[in-house]
Order: sequence, then C-alpha cells, then structure tokens
Amino acid sequence: MSCRRISVPKVSPQQVGKWRSVFRFLNEKDRDILYLTFVSQKKQKAVQRILQRSQPSLCYDIKRIRSRIKFINYLNSVIDIFVDFVLDKDEDFDSQMISVMVLMFYTTSYTHSSDVMGIPQIKVRYIFNRALDKLEEKGMWDIFEIMDNIRFNKNIVKRIYTPYDENRGKIEDVFLPF
Repeated sequence: MSCRRISVPKVSPQQVGKWRSVFRFLNEKDRDILYLTFVSQKKQKAVQRILQRSQPSLCYDIKRIRSRIKFINYLNSVIDIFVDFVLDKDEDFDSQMISVMVLMFYTTSYTHSSDVMGIPQIKVRYIFNRALDKLEEKGMWDIFEIMDNIRFNKNIVKRIYTPYDENRGKIEDVFLPF
C-alpha cells in the first residue's frame, strides 16, 4: 500500500531558493523528506530505505509537511496585514496581548509562547482568546481571521523534537524559524 501520489513536477534548485523563506520553518527531517521526494524525485520505496522509515510513517509525514507548507504560505500571504496591525495597534490591545499575538503568529504554539514570555501556558491561552474576543467585538475581521486560523492550526508551524543520544540521553533540539 502506498500514499496516493499526486503528480508533482520536479522542483529545481532555483525554485528551492525561492521557497527558502518557507523551508526555514521546517526542521531537518522535513527538509530531507521534501528534498528526496520533490527535488530528487526519488520513489517512495527509495526514500523509505534512505531514511529508514516505514511506508505509513513516510506517508503521514508527507501529508503533514504539505499541510504545514500550505499554512505557512497562508501566513506569508497575510504577514503585511498583521504587521500593519501590530504597528498601528489599537489602544485596547496592551503590549502583553500584542506579544502573545506575535508569538502565536510565528510559532502557533501556546507552549513556546509561554516559555518565551515566562508566563504559564494557561495565561497565554487566556490572553490569546481575549485578543480574539476583542478583535471580533471591534469588527477587525482581517486580523480576527488570521488569529482564528492560527487557533485552528495550533502547533503547525513550530515543531519541537527531543531526540535521544545514547551517550547524552535526551537532547533538546528546538527548531525556531526566527
């Protein structure tokens, strides 16, 4: 059984260069899968062998990577709207609320946002939801849509992997796009 393969044209190195801003959001494992599958045009069996992955695992990763890229492209398409909102912030949005919204925009992660801000995750969630309520109340639909999409796609942009090394135990390998 193999993944349903959609016909995808080969991606050239020049095209990869144009997608650099999107690829920087991907971790090394995802970039390897993308390179082998779409740039090198390796067959799925070859990718499985090279990466020592099972077929279902590889299919799942390809599907997840496609979703991430699609969402990252969405975020890239609305970044100007979001930056304008942050620069021209309304007085109803305090600096902590803006900070949470910015971190959620770049990471889509309550956990990472709480770590960066040094506040509990539940407080980040509360502030983010309060910001969404204010956006809706004020009729700021373009920003509300962006933030609501982020709420719906939590943890899709930033990925944290904790690999294991026999000699050192757990290794904190945190991938951040910024």
